[in-house]
Amino acid sequence: MDEAAAYCECGLVRLTEKSSMEDLSHIGLITDIETQQIYLKKFGADLDFSADYQVFVSEKHGNGSGHYKIDKLAVDGQNITLSLGFSRNPFEMGATVINQRILFFEVGSDCEIVDVSLLR
Repeated sequence: MDEAAAYCECGLVRLTEKSSMEDLSHIGLITDIETQQIYLKKFGADLDFSADYQVFVSEKHGNGSGHYKIDKLAVDGQNITLSLGFSRNPFEMGATVINQRILFFEVGSDCEIVDVSLLR
């Protein structure tokens, strides 16, 4: 039963997205704990600090509208692989400025995102 509970906990991933007009040097999944903490402190003021988060930084976007969504989630024990899609809702209005997205993934305490791919 414990393995099933751990598996279920790892199957739950919550995504919170922020945007930045700064030129962020890190792109992709941030695996360094200290670097993750920098992004959490700078952009995650409204996140639940009792939760476990992993951080992903996108490349630059040429439009402020749209958002990322989790299209696929695969769990292998405590390892999580995600596929993300970017979608634009016709009702979303955004500035036509270049920005980057910081994605905060809330995961179970014993779980780790090992790969993030972007679906085009």
